[in-house]
Amino acid sequence: MTIDPSCSRTGEALLAAAGCPVPHHCDCDLTLDRIAVDRWEISLRSLRADAWVRKELSEPLGHCLGGSIIVDVLSADRFIKNARAQGFRIEFVGLGGKDLL
Repeated sequence: MTIDPSCSRTGEALLAAAGCPVPHHCDCDLTLDRIAVDRWEISLRSLRADAWVRKELSEPLGHCLGGSIIVDVLSADRFIKNARAQGFRIEFVGLGGKDLL
């Protein structure tokens, strides 16, 4: 079965109801996923994003990254604004489904 990565929210809901995992977008650099009421996970999906984040967090802290960062909503907002200014594509995963930013 081939799944279109540009699937709509309705398509994602139908896939989820059928027991099929909803794929992440393949062409995004970062994914922002809500994991709790006040916690968000930023996952690095491209080598370019990984290099940028490690550079921004400075070398000592950047080496501790495991491919994702857990932040609060204000930090997520600030991080996403900076990433968008650098031209990164971001997948937002919220309660209503997924969107590309």
